[in-house]
Amino acid sequence: MLYLKSAQPVPGKGTAYTYYETDAEHNIKRMMTAIPETNEITLYPEPKLKKVFMPEMLSDVPEEEFTDLWNKASQ
Repeated sequence: MLYLKSAQPVPGKGTAYTYYETDAEHNIKRMMTAIPETNEITLYPEPKLKKVFMPEMLSDVPEEEFTDLWNKASQ
């Protein structure tokens, strides 16, 4: 699996990070959005978006970063 993230500002909240868990062809298996400043995490276990668009524009992240956030939100 590959783990990627993007970032964008959200007025009044801070920076929203969208995380993607993908296979080698960049097909999305799971995704989530996290806003650390407000402690919001939204999980998408079966996302409607099926493929990462322009994966070269996203940052690589360690699997542990993705799974730690996912598990935190699942509790």
